Amino acid sequence: MTFLKPLYERNFRLLFIGSLLSYIGAQLTLIAFPWLVLQLTGDALLMGSVIAVTAIPRALFMLFGGALTDKYSPKAVMLLSSWLRMILMLLLAMLVYTDIVQMWMIFVVAFFFGVIDAFSWPASSALVPRLLKPQLLAAGNSLIQGLSQISIAIGPVVAGLIINLFAVDSDQEIADLLGISVVFGVDGLGFLFSIISLSMIRLGDRPSAKDDTGGLLASIREGFLATWSDLPVRIVTFIFAIFSLFFRGPYLIGIPVLCNTRFEDGALAFGLVTSAFGVGSLLGIIVAGSFKRPGEHFLGRLALFDLFVIGMSFIVYAITDRVEIAMLASMLSGFTDGYLVILLISWLQIRIPLRLMGRVMSMIMFFMQGMAPISAAVAGALIRVSLEGVFFAAGAILMGLCVLGVFIPVIREMGIKSARGDSQVENHHDGAKIL
Repeated sequence: MTFLKPLYERNFRLLFIGSLLSYIGAQLTLIAFPWLVLQLTGDALLMGSVIAVTAIPRALFMLFGGALTDKYSPKAVMLLSSWLRMILMLLLAMLVYTDIVQMWMIFVVAFFFGVIDAFSWPASSALVPRLLKPQLLAAGNSLIQGLSQISIAIGPVVAGLIINLFAVDSDQEIADLLGISVVFGVDGLGFLFSIISLSMIRLGDRPSAKDDTGGLLASIREGFLATWSDLPVRIVTFIFAIFSLFFRGPYLIGIPVLCNTRFEDGALAFGLVTSAFGVGSLLGIIVAGSFKRPGEHFLGRLALFDLFVIGMSFIVYAITDRVEIAMLASMLSGFTDGYLVILLISWLQIRIPLRLMGRVMSMIMFFMQGMAPISAAVAGALIRVSLEGVFFAAGAILMGLCVLGVFIPVIREMGIKSARGDSQVENHHDGAKIL
């Protein structure tokens, strides 16, 4: 099966194995971190502020992360990031276990996690094209994304079970502290396996970079120009930014508050709803990897449809009082999102020159992450007024933008039709022209 052929490549197999526990650990933390803030303070605004504190340095340093990834090695950047993540997670586990954790400590850890993400995310996006031949790139990308979605399906439920299992007397002020510390400890150990696996990967010579002597700012400038001058890539960046602005905050802040206030077994319900999104994404990835890829002129329409389905899921969250219905909405939105992610990532990694991969991908992530702190802060503040109102508003905006985009040809076609006659894009593997 072509879908599994990348696993026969030693370097990719090491990356795949090493990513398994670190991905699951990351999803454990995605549940434990906001749940810790919620248990300590019960304040959605503070939870949104913590997410914003993570997102701001992530956005600010993202461009430097992409430039350093292209200048040096994505493997080296990822190794250093894994070491730092492991240290932070084990430190946080100790602080929570000894019951000395305070909100200022959480803000400090969140800040450093944002800095680490700014360097590790562009590196991870640039590593897979270095490990696989062009004909295996789409399959390898599907496997990595599939692994990520499996972790989304497994991790949150495991986190909820661990927190509930170790929870002490529910009448106490902070009932889930012990379970949360265990989750952080497991996450830290997961990064150890990632470090071992990454250390065994052997990369060949890195692609030549014409701007190595031009300085870091000149390198970032070239990445910006490469992103901005390519109309379809620019439109994809815009779509991602819109998605981040109207999805990230309402989902990350609203779902835990929804589960804590409306459903029984709050932490477990939180894990189930989040895992349902992961299950749906995994199914979408499998479909994307099993059937012929649609023509690239359909990418814009599919992106708009994805925004519409996610908007509909928010409306469901606003009105349902059953966790099963919330899970179904999450699964459906996850399916469309997972399918689209595979198409867009594969398309981008083929279209972008390899020597610019880290910088262009970091530029896309920069605009996405730049919206995240705004989304988290606004959602956290507005949820204090009305949780249902935030879900209704975010859902209506996403659906409205989708309908508007259908009537704008350059958005509906994602600029590909017009770009076909205006420019040529250098293929990053063999110098061919990809249009």
